[in-house]
Amino acid sequence: MEEGLDDKFRCKCPLCREKMPDANALQEIITITSKHANKGRAWAQSLVGSWYMDGTHGFALDKEKGLQLIEESADQRYPDALLQFALAYKEGTLERDESKYMYYLKEAADVGHESAQRILGVSYRECSNEKEHLHYTTLAASQGDLNACGMLGVHFFYAQCGLTKSFVLAKHYSEKNSEDGLSAFILSLALLQLGKERYEEIMEIPGHSPIPTVLFCARKAQEGEMLPIKGEATELVSMLENVAKSHCANCRKGAEGSPLKRCIRCLGAWYCGKECQVQHWKAGHKVDCTERHQLIQR
Repeated sequence: MEEGLDDKFRCKCPLCREKMPDANALQEIITITSKHANKGRAWAQSLVGSWYMDGTHGFALDKEKGLQLIEESADQRYPDALLQFALAYKEGTLERDESKYMYYLKEAADVGHESAQRILGVSYRECSNEKEHLHYTTLAASQGDLNACGMLGVHFFYAQCGLTKSFVLAKHYSEKNSEDGLSAFILSLALLQLGKERYEEIMEIPGHSPIPTVLFCARKAQEGEMLPIKGEATELVSMLENVAKSHCANCRKGAEGSPLKRCIRCLGAWYCGKECQVQHWKAGHKVDCTERHQLIQR
């Protein structure tokens, strides 16, 4: 059977058609990368330079050699090398120089390095340049940088940096970084506000209630390391739970001194009995119910 094009070119470099090594063949990868570095290929110089800097992958620790390779790669405007060179001036690997740090950082950001864009955005905010801060933070977020997404979520929720308050965009960006405590808390607040706006303060419509997901996100924020956020998240959880457990989510009957049974799946709804729980599930709680180990994006 004649070899097809897919078989012919599979596992070959699309540029030079050289056979690509198996992902597990570490020594072969190192050998090929070194060969390309000797040919002046920027991507390979950046990698081998970092290996010399760290003394890894069989390369003896040699910061001078590593910096030389990284500089040669940076001269070709390779994004990773530009960021590496910037950090060398910031962290003292090279003689500290703030102007050179900013120059190479901006070069890396301008050629599309998402981490450089986020770091540069933070630097601009520290010097009160909100326009450039938003520009580079948005670029980083558009490439999927989670920390940049988290920052934009905060900015849109609190209308910071000249942005118009938007709970929709606060939700959009925060849920991308929902593993972070602050982003999880902003997401809980945004979902709560959107629910109030959409349903005119009626928050427990089966199939449309944000309460289980809001509680999930707020509890996630309680696990974070930022003490002020943990405190505010605890207050939000307490407030929502006190309201929710005061009555049956299905028949609205008050607790009247006897504790109601909690939905063990989402921990966000209470019932006076199994019959009410089954009815409420069929009425729409199955849509609202958020498992404790996962976040359902609404």
